[in-house]
Amino acid sequence: MKKTNKKALIIFAIVVAVIAIGAIIAIVKGFNFDLLYAGGKRIEVDIGKQFEIKDIEAITKEIVGENSCVQTVEIYKESVSIFAQDMTEEQRNNIITKINEKYGLELKAEESEIINVPHTRLRDIIKPCIVPLVIATIIVLIYIGIKYIRKTNAEILLEAIIVIILGQALLFSILAITRIPVGKLTIPMILSVYILSTTFCTARLEKYVQEKEKEEEKNKTEEK
Repeated sequence: MKKTNKKALIIFAIVVAVIAIGAIIAIVKGFNFDLLYAGGKRIEVDIGKQFEIKDIEAITKEIVGENSCVQTVEIYKESVSIFAQDMTEEQRNNIITKINEKYGLELKAEESEIINVPHTRLRDIIKPCIVPLVIATIIVLIYIGIKYIRKTNAEILLEAIIVIILGQALLFSILAITRIPVGKLTIPMILSVYILSTTFCTARLEKYVQEKEKEEEKNKTEEK
């Protein structure tokens, strides 16, 4: 038992240390955001016919560099959205000229207005999943309380809450330390960590209940 407690304390200390380091890096350097979330310049080009996305990507990278992203806009794939960390009017004009040459078009650069895309804040990315996770956690805790009302105590329920919170804190600390871009995969990562945390808590609780039942049976046998 002492070895188990010592191992748990070591793991807890490592987790707290990683979270502390991640918090410092997040405060000093912030998080590394994916290109589409970091803010920049965007233009939409109505090509009016189907095109190869790789052709537009090649043209864009040639003119504005690697820090760019190209996406189709319409369901018919006849319009394209070009996003770059920075884009001048000259670069925009060159992109339209290259597209005209590639597809034999006469598009006017002035019709593709350069739009300033603001930086997306972290809280705006995770905001949609906060309420569902809080509700799910409350439901889980109520379920645990009802199912094991006579076999658990407040410490076990508190431990479950702490594990869930530490799991999310550890995730964001790792993102800050490793500089993994915050973007489209962030929400799936949050949900995955949440599922793992709740699964761990449930397994931990089941083990606790089983050990308690065995101890009660042992005490009953000794009393007889």
